[in-house]
Amino acid sequence: MKTLDAIYCQFLTLGFIVIQQALEAGDSVWMAAEIELLHNVPSLIGEGNFKRHEYFWQKERTAYLKWVNAPGREVQRSRMATFYEPIWAEMAPLIDALEERQKVSGR
Repeated sequence: MKTLDAIYCQFLTLGFIVIQQALEAGDSVWMAAEIELLHNVPSLIGEGNFKRHEYFWQKERTAYLKWVNAPGREVQRSRMATFYEPIWAEMAPLIDALEERQKVSGR
């Protein structure tokens, strides 16, 4: 879990950079999408409840991906690819492992 916590911290750091870029672009819709993506992440650090991590991964992240992949969001999609995709690639096997442990433990 410590590795996942460190990745969440890194994700927040990068998220603040992307929020700053949205602010500099004067794009309040983009800023709102970034805030919506990031707002629960601080509470996931140290969180032992797998369902909360699953909700972030399956619902919040997926909603952001749907938003960012809409037509006309090339800049936002570029930032996502640059900043978030590498983090999510690191996160994916950790989330999968948490899910597997959850299944094994029967919770």
